[in-house]
Amino acid sequence: MVFLYTELAPYITRCMEALAREGVQVDVIAYPVNKEAPFEFEDSKSLVKYYNRDELSLLQIRQLLAEKEPHAIICSGWIDKEYLQALKLYPGNAKKIIALDNKYEKGVKAKLSRLRAKALFEPFFDYAWVPGPPQKEFAQSIGFKDENIWEKFYTADYHHFSELDCNDERNKFPKRFVYVGRYVDFKGINELFSAFTEVANKGWELFCAGTGDLFDQRPKHPKIHHLGFVQATELDNFVKEGGVFVLPSWKEPWGVVIHEFASAGFPIICSKEVGANSVFLDHKKNGFTFQAKNKDSLIKALEEVISSPDSDLFRMGAISKKMAASYTIDNWVKTAKEILNNE
Repeated sequence: MVFLYTELAPYITRCMEALAREGVQVDVIAYPVNKEAPFEFEDSKSLVKYYNRDELSLLQIRQLLAEKEPHAIICSGWIDKEYLQALKLYPGNAKKIIALDNKYEKGVKAKLSRLRAKALFEPFFDYAWVPGPPQKEFAQSIGFKDENIWEKFYTADYHHFSELDCNDERNKFPKRFVYVGRYVDFKGINELFSAFTEVANKGWELFCAGTGDLFDQRPKHPKIHHLGFVQATELDNFVKEGGVFVLPSWKEPWGVVIHEFASAGFPIICSKEVGANSVFLDHKKNGFTFQAKNKDSLIKALEEVISSPDSDLFRMGAISKKMAASYTIDNWVKTAKEILNNE
């Protein structure tokens, strides 16, 4: 299986490595690490062969595909036109799959975008592998048949996060709101800071891990803690401190971080624009949704948590963990093998 990928993150490399451990040859062409998410990848023992996209021309990509003769080629979206060209020119009979995370949306602009996507995809792909229901609806709307769509393409390492000792009922519930993500406008980080400031006198604190263009403009507040970028290898200790996870994005096709913190047993607060809500959040059961870009709506969600007794917050965390169990790396590997074996 060959992946024509954009930017890698630890969650997808764990899936690829798990597939390789099952005896599948896995080759990955990917973009260099994003400066706003500078993950460090430990590859000294990797069974996967990684290639730097910046070092490969279209001709070299075609040569690599010809050399590997893959049974399946998975292309991450349609941003890279040379990936699409390489697929179009590939003479083999590999299954050609698009991995897309576009959500189905209404409106004239969205409809025109779907028409463009359909015209673009038809010459290249017969199958789609998507994160969840909003993306499946999008794939259906541009012509993919149900039997040619696989779900659960994005998955956290559920078993790892679920085994962290978080939000232990033997103790008081930690009065911590937690944000992990980039410091950029569309993540809703400024709304989060502003909303939290208005409830900060109620005994809770806000811990933020990440970096980005807005990091230098971060507010200085005694109850807002800016930790900078936290590597995956260091994230466990941060998660173990527990609390409630908050993701206020204006737009978020999926959001694997929701799955990660749900797996760890966190109640969840996130905007209605986060695609992962469709699987990992049941409003008022294991957390709260709110209107994106709406500070008052976010304040209301924060206050819902603050006013909840510890017993309710522990119960929400347990429900989060149960919901998160529907997506695992084992599921991902099983789907990949089904793709390879599917006639």
